[in-house]
Amino acid sequence: MSGKLKQQDIPAEDLSDLGAPAPRGSGLSELLGAATPTARRQPVPEARAEAVEAVREDDSVAPARPTRITRQSSTRSRTRPTSAVYVSQGVKQRFEDYRHKAKKTNLQVVLDAITAKHEDLHDIIKKSAVSTAPVGSLFPADPSAVRYLGGGSVQIGFSPTPEQESVLDSIGQDLGFTTRSTWIAPVLNAFLPGRKDT
Repeated sequence: MSGKLKQQDIPAEDLSDLGAPAPRGSGLSELLGAATPTARRQPVPEARAEAVEAVREDDSVAPARPTRITRQSSTRSRTRPTSAVYVSQGVKQRFEDYRHKAKKTNLQVVLDAITAKHEDLHDIIKKSAVSTAPVGSLFPADPSAVRYLGGGSVQIGFSPTPEQESVLDSIGQDLGFTTRSTWIAPVLNAFLPGRKDT
């Protein structure tokens, strides 16, 4: 074969640009086009495509919604509203000593005191009443001026169940009180070991 090229050996396309270097960044247009919304989607794997088709055919299957997990407060289920009784510093100290020695909760000590003194509650309240503004024997004392031994400004908290609260309130009503603290403080003073408030 001679050095001359035959006409049939010359390609019909223009290949003159093959020898020249490509301009910088010219190959990126294809990559950038793949990220646009109009780009072609990747083919769905066969198993997944069958599952999607099965869901489409079965109208009874509702599309899955993201499940929202709500976290409930665990303290709400474990704790109850706290009641309080206001006692003197001396009763508070005796209360803490007794509670630690007996290894009981505040609620248990309060309920123990009321249970132990249940028969004597009326007498305890009557003997514990002290009028801070006496008016003589002819007139009754002003209820707002009456305090009860064992009562004070130091708080003891306890958490009764609703059923226990109901019993406490009925005992209080029987004694003539609308607040628990007023009558529980003298009961604790009478029940707890140690030097009683006088």
